[in-house]
Amino acid sequence: MGVAFAFNMPPYFALSAFFSVAAINSVLTVMGITDHSGTLLSLANNVFVNPYNSLTLDQELFIYILSALIFSAIVAVNVFKPKWGFKVVSIFGAISLIGLFAGILAISTATHFHADVLSFLEKDGVSPSPYTGPSFSLTSTLFMIPYFASFAYIWLYAGPAVSGEISSQRGIKYNIIIGSLLTLAMITIPFYIMYLKGGYSFNMSLYPSGTYNFWSAAMAVSNPLVQALIGIGLISWEFFVMSFGIVVFARYVFAFSFDRLFPEVFSRLNKVGSPVHAHLLDLLVTLIFLSFPIISPDGVQALYSYTPLAIAYLFLVGIAGVRLGIKNGDKLIGTLGGLSSALMVFMGYEAFTNPYFGVVNDGKPFIPGIIYIVSLVGMGAVVYSLSKIIRERKGINIDLSFKEIPPE
Repeated sequence: MGVAFAFNMPPYFALSAFFSVAAINSVLTVMGITDHSGTLLSLANNVFVNPYNSLTLDQELFIYILSALIFSAIVAVNVFKPKWGFKVVSIFGAISLIGLFAGILAISTATHFHADVLSFLEKDGVSPSPYTGPSFSLTSTLFMIPYFASFAYIWLYAGPAVSGEISSQRGIKYNIIIGSLLTLAMITIPFYIMYLKGGYSFNMSLYPSGTYNFWSAAMAVSNPLVQALIGIGLISWEFFVMSFGIVVFARYVFAFSFDRLFPEVFSRLNKVGSPVHAHLLDLLVTLIFLSFPIISPDGVQALYSYTPLAIAYLFLVGIAGVRLGIKNGDKLIGTLGGLSSALMVFMGYEAFTNPYFGVVNDGKPFIPGIIYIVSLVGMGAVVYSLSKIIRERKGINIDLSFKEIPPE
């Protein structure tokens, strides 16, 4: 399951690389329309096109190449300057936060929010669809929880993935708590500001357009300078996700190799101390997943199939908490593990029934997504079985790696 989980990350990276191109298009479009810039609109319509539109093969290839170059550049930094890896993460993270807070401030202080937003959307050819549904639906809200959680939960175990490089004991102890609270704030506050300023019916009449969201609204009500700041922040979010994910994935593969589950080559360091082969493996797998949207119109949806596996991983973490609580007589850990497992069961059910996650489509099984999940789990089983057989021939029991820390 660990192998399946680790290789469940490249689709997330592929989505982030894909989204980075979509973010560039969105920023150019909003600024081009609101600032009356023909140059920016030309770039948005002819060069950095919307990847969700009907595209020509040349446009799809351009999006693939641009996404691949962005991801490859960040990998190259970690290969040739590994000490810069976390610095790049910090830089993109800081820029992202500045853009987010600038957007929050822009919307909360806008004096003509509805007029400015509708003016932009009208020029972009978007018309509101009158909303006549309920003001609140608990069922619909619960149904969408995994959708947002899929983008949030990855940050809950990101800290532990690099805990060996956290210098302070307080950092190790509180990284999950602090990360959870920051994630909660960064997701909740923008939505709260949107509903506070726009109103429920107004937002619900425009969300289905796919154009109206926190970022486009924030730029639509801002002056060109603030627009640029918010736009750079939006694009940086995707780079931020990729830059940290690249660091994390390499650590997983390095650990697998160190535990002799993977070939030793993946734990070898180059002369500057980077696990270069682990990074190259990440690059190769991500580039393969990045091709899915080009190979098939359903490719982007298939990439969302990573969500159920992430939920399954967290379910197993909860079960481990229950077992640890029972073994050590710790009722708090056992109870929290049980509650976590129960939540993941609910999340798993929602993920397997929600068409947004690439497992079902129109009430029917979505074959590409199911193949993806089965293939990753199967690959993990095959890798473990082969490694166990090969190592046993050399007199090495790899199961000991999961029972005690190796003396190395």
